Amino acid sequence: MLLAACASSSSGSGTSSTASGPITYGVLSCFTGRLASLGQAMLQGSKVAQSEINAAGGVLGQKVQLATGDTSCDVADGITAVNQMLTKNVSGVIGPETQEINGVEPILDANHIVDEFQGGDTARDHQTDPYFFRDSPSDSQLGVAMALYAHAKGYQRAVMLFYSDPAAQTFLKPVSETFTHLGGTILKTIIVTPDQTSYLSQVRQAIAAHPQVIFTQEDPPTASVLFREFRQLGGQSIPWVGTDVTSGSDYLKAIGYATAHSVLTSVFGTSVTGTANSAFLSLFNQLYPSQKSVGPLANANYAYDAVISLALAEDYAKTVAHDMTKVTNSPGTPCYTYSTCLKLIKEGKKINYNGASGDLNYNKYNNTFGPYGAFQSSLTGVEQQVYVMTAPQLAAVTP
Repeated sequence: MLLAACASSSSGSGTSSTASGPITYGVLSCFTGRLASLGQAMLQGSKVAQSEINAAGGVLGQKVQLATGDTSCDVADGITAVNQMLTKNVSGVIGPETQEINGVEPILDANHIVDEFQGGDTARDHQTDPYFFRDSPSDSQLGVAMALYAHAKGYQRAVMLFYSDPAAQTFLKPVSETFTHLGGTILKTIIVTPDQTSYLSQVRQAIAAHPQVIFTQEDPPTASVLFREFRQLGGQSIPWVGTDVTSGSDYLKAIGYATAHSVLTSVFGTSVTGTANSAFLSLFNQLYPSQKSVGPLANANYAYDAVISLALAEDYAKTVAHDMTKVTNSPGTPCYTYSTCLKLIKEGKKINYNGASGDLNYNKYNNTFGPYGAFQSSLTGVEQQVYVMTAPQLAAVTP
């Protein structure tokens, strides 16, 4: 099935399961450690996609199953996890998100396995690996969107407050360069060590700079302390513009729904039509009824789209590396769910899958660039879109 004609490794892990067995996709992420929420979100989205695909008859008539691998967001652990995953005959991989991709990618390439990377690493903006696809936004693109939204709100003076994780540090340059390009001023850049019991010194510095807005990304435990101490020191009314990580239900719960509703705007890729996102949320609510009020974890929609697009590529031509764009890119008949896209494929039509996270039009570097939305939480923790930035608008302000 997937890449069967190309797979030449002795392990044979580049091919799909046998005709009588299930199709296996690997979910490779941090399931333990400080960033375990990344893996939880990826698995959420993957499970929703798995349910949707299997309800429609599976991939090439076979059910989809998921195999997980825990990287702990560490390169060495990532290598161990992916090698263990190869023993399960995976035909495609979702993830990882952070620096462990550097150890994982060569192994997947050697086994001719397509990887749907879920991280924002700006070093991948011009990559040439034919087995590498990224349906989640590059930090460079997301940073531009954050700055553009702040500019649209009339903010001209900003503080950047990010935690020291490498995945967050890649936002500093695109946010600051775009905001400055648009006439704004970065008053101060503050980097905090995650998960400390207090950040009073850094909070005082931020408030003393008198910003109109704070750009941010940090994990939920760090955010909980920061927002509490901003309230304690009188900075509770300063608006915050955060990355997609800040939209997760775990993050919103950590800082409090009332606080999130009052001051936080999260920016991430969005579908202009809303059709695919509505389908994703409807099925999510069925699978996770206890989480219906708060919604999916941040980035779950990207993993959902990754699994759906992998499956559709197999349905289309059995060769994902060379035919992924034939099910995701224009031209083609737009479709928004696995079942409707599969029906069109069976009718012999060229499709253009538009996902829950955006349009999924891959460029020549196998990266996506689509519309971004600004979202604010309700008082019950439900994210609501308040602003849309189109791809042409973002391109126009990119330095």
